[in-house]
Amino acid sequence: MKPTAIVTGATGGIGRVIVAQLTQAGYATLALGTNESALADLAARTGCRTRTLDICDAQAVMAALAGEKTDVVIHSAGVLGPQLALHETPDDVAHRLVAINILGTVNILRAVVPAMKAADAGTIVMLGSICGTVPGTGPALYSATKAAMHAMSANLRVDMRDSHIRVTEILLGRVQTGIHDQLGADEEFYDGYECLTPANVAATILHVLSSPAFVDLTTIEMLPTRQVVGGALFSKG
Repeated sequence: MKPTAIVTGATGGIGRVIVAQLTQAGYATLALGTNESALADLAARTGCRTRTLDICDAQAVMAALAGEKTDVVIHSAGVLGPQLALHETPDDVAHRLVAINILGTVNILRAVVPAMKAADAGTIVMLGSICGTVPGTGPALYSATKAAMHAMSANLRVDMRDSHIRVTEILLGRVQTGIHDQLGADEEFYDGYECLTPANVAATILHVLSSPAFVDLTTIEMLPTRQVVGGALFSKG
């Protein structure tokens, strides 16, 4: 029997490559997303199953994933939003970021973890960001939502301590997906920079999955070699 995988955000730049790599590696993959036509195209190209799903809708998530027994969950769904200071972030943007990046994560975990616990097996991979641990690397509220994911990943690892369920968070640096267009900034984010690619991220996930079952790669910080975080800002005045 093929191992099974669920991928959220499956039509995004990273998600669709993960789906393709997982199916190629022999996983029976269920791709989740909100873009119905993009999901249909993904299914035609990879042979995956698909389900149109808004992860912000807790009841819909529970209904959609009821009875789904899965070996692997790759949570790649998320939004970046505009480059704004925290106090300048409009109410609608704030609600969307929190609903998708935080509550959506809770909804997915609430739906999939019980079956994994019943089987006492599985691997959960959360795609986080260095923005969640390093101030000034992204929009303030987006960074806060990724800090929440970082805390959720760490606490989920503790919650699963008496089981054989593995939890990995990958803190990503700049990946060339086009998501940075959401920032609405004039800055060029890709041209001239050797960024990570979705294929690099997918390869890292496959490495996590192929590690021995007793090995948990709990936190991975994955950046382009030339992207470095650290130091401090100090202005005169």
